[in-house]
Parts: sequence; structure tokens; C-alpha cells
Amino acid sequence: MKYPLAKPEITQEDIDAVTQVLKSSALSRGPTVKEFEQAICQSVKSRYACVVSSGTAGLIMALQALGTQCGDEVITVSFTVPATVNSITAVGAVPVMIDIEAETLGMCPTLLQKAITNKTKAIIVVHAFGKAAQIEEIINIAKRQNISVIEDACEAIGNQYKDKHLGTFADIGVFAFYPNKQITSGEGGILVTNNKRYHEKFKLLRNHGRTMNGDLYDQISFGWNFRMSDINAALGLSQFKRLPQIIQKRQQIAEWYDENLKDIAEIVSPQFSIDETQSAWFVYVIRLLKTERDKVISEMQNRGIQCGRYFAPVHLQPYYRDKFPDLKLPVTEEIAAQCLALPFYNELSEEDVRVICDKLKEFIRR
Repeated sequence: MKYPLAKPEITQEDIDAVTQVLKSSALSRGPTVKEFEQAICQSVKSRYACVVSSGTAGLIMALQALGTQCGDEVITVSFTVPATVNSITAVGAVPVMIDIEAETLGMCPTLLQKAITNKTKAIIVVHAFGKAAQIEEIINIAKRQNISVIEDACEAIGNQYKDKHLGTFADIGVFAFYPNKQITSGEGGILVTNNKRYHEKFKLLRNHGRTMNGDLYDQISFGWNFRMSDINAALGLSQFKRLPQIIQKRQQIAEWYDENLKDIAEIVSPQFSIDETQSAWFVYVIRLLKTERDKVISEMQNRGIQCGRYFAPVHLQPYYRDKFPDLKLPVTEEIAAQCLALPFYNELSEEDVRVICDKLKEFIRR
């Protein structure tokens, strides 16, 4: 594939950082993990951070740290990856999926208010594609009802709303470092919070519920092996150190796409509000108002250009459709059918973007 949908940028500095850890004896639970956590804390201005094996692991741990139990309800959206809803299912809670707003692609605050019951334990706010949901309004609703909020900021590392990092507005925020993200650790994620009690629970949950008692371990709670190795942390930390440069690159690529697609009436390009003061651009997703999206994907694939469907609504996936057969989310379903992700990674040149857009316009204008 000449133009893949996503591609991690691995530099010699990244390779050297990983090699250094490989040559050491500290492959797991070593100093690099702590250094990565400290770097994230300092950058996003959070008191505590806990790296884990994936964003999914982070979401599960966040729910457990809040005390989510079997039968509790957790409100979220369907316009997301399965991990968001799977994390709710994993802890025995009931996912309550509500519709999104077309403007923010985030959960609708009005529908959120209507969905709250006496069983509601938490709300997971998804910043789709790194675009800010109405996080302040959602948190205000939650506070009035004494409900905890988790930010699924897995696609939003580096994104800021009113000059504050997404992922740091709520009780707990979760970022992810899969290879298609702005920065990668291969696999991995991180939880951030200002609550010491939650952070202590995170450390137990990621390491089998164990704590040190002198030279021995005592298991004092349930837990998982959700640890991130120092090998992964070395890659993540190396990449994180150049996040400002990565953001600048991705902003430039997005501007090239904007310029090439601005005169196509049936294409809706990504839009950001004035309050979204920094976008790190996880993906570049357009909406096709007339052309059938799946035909475009096939046609572009034949031309060596990989495009993607972002997102397939979770409530329409076979597993959850069987559980919620009557659930209708009209805005989610309409937008999801229109969304087309174009190739987006740091190595794209201005000419690459022009070629991709020319092929897309050629098909649309038939």
C-alpha cells in the first residue's frame, strides 16, 4: 500500500532509547516507567500518572478505582471504539449508550441529563478523534448528581481545550499509545488524576493487587497484570519528548488537506471551535454527504490509498446489537455512515496529500 491509513514515525533516537533499556537489567518495573509517568504529569499538569499496558486497561482500572460494581450503569457513547464500552462490560456494569452532537462528535449533554438514573455510577466522556466534547457542561451535570466522570482521551494526547489538556478536566483521564496515535509506545496507555486515593488504587490494580511489605509482597486487593514494560516506556518517553514537533507536523498536514478539499461541496472537513486551543490531530476524518463511503474506500484501495471507517457504532456491532436490539442513535448512525478517514501520518508530504486528494476528488466528481 503506497499510502497506508496510519504509520508510526520511529526515529534513531527511539531505537537508541529502547536499545539502552534492552541492554540494562530493568526491562519491567524499572526507572523508565517512572520517568515516563513523571514526564506526562509535568506536561499535562496532573498530580499523578500511572502507565499501563493499554488504553483499554486504563479504562477498566478507572472504573474499578471509582468502585463500579455489577449492576451499576455507566453512561457513554456508541461513536467510539469498542474498548470504551467493553471496559464497562468487563467490570460487570451496564453500558448506557446515548447519542452524540453533530458539532462536537461528543455526547449530547441534554441526552446525558435524561439518561441519568439512581443506578448511574459514572460517565465516560469520549473525545472522538481528539475533538473536545462539551466537557465542562458534562462535568457540571455530573457534579450536581454526585456522579464521577472519566475522560476517554485515548485519541487526544496533546489536545487542549481553553488552554487546558483534555484528559485533565474529569476525575480520571485515560490516554493511549497504540501505533496509530500521535505518539506510540507500541502498546500502552496512561491514567492521570489529581486524586491520590485513585492513584493508589491504580498501582494495586495494575500489579495483581499487591503491595510491598518489607521485602515481600502482600496481595491486599483484586488486580491484573496491566503493567507497561520499561521497553515500551522507553519508546513512549522518547516519542513524548518530541510531541511539540509532532503536533506541528500534524497540524501542517491537516492544513494541506484543508486546502486541497476546501472547494468540494459534498465534503465536510474537520472543524474545531475557538475554545479548542490546540489540536494534535489523531486522524483526519471527513464526512461525505452524497457519495457512498464504502465505495470510496474500495476505489481508493485500488489506487494504493488506504482509507478507513471511523467509527463503526458500537451499538450496531453484532455483540452489542444482540444486547440492545431496540437502541436507535440517529445522529451517531448518520455521521458514522458518512465518516471517511484519510491517510494521516507524520511522513506525508504536501505532494502526497495533493495526490491523495486528487484521487478522492476524481472519484467523487464522476
